[in-house]
Amino acid sequence: QVLLFLIWGVSCSKIGWDSVMRMSVNLRDLFLYEAFLYYNPLLLVTMMVWFWGINLWVFAQANVNYAKFFDLDQNHHLSHREIWKMSEIIQFLSAASVKKY
Repeated sequence: QVLLFLIWGVSCSKIGWDSVMRMSVNLRDLFLYEAFLYYNPLLLVTMMVWFWGINLWVFAQANVNYAKFFDLDQNHHLSHREIWKMSEIIQFLSAASVKKY
């Protein structure tokens, strides 16, 4: 499953990069400037939430009771799956807000 995810990620990145490279030079520079300016904070927040979910997943795999360690409520704390769902929502909203040229 991880291999399929990596193949999917690489192919999506290649398709996106190829579509940016087909633009004219002026339009490409404007697109990359605006994409970096507007979507860099969203990318950082999304990566932070993904890494938070990965951290919780590692704790779960190692049988670490992080809720007790961080003094959280033992019955009402978020799991790594719920964190990843929040990150997916952020990613979808970010992708949906990209304007077409």
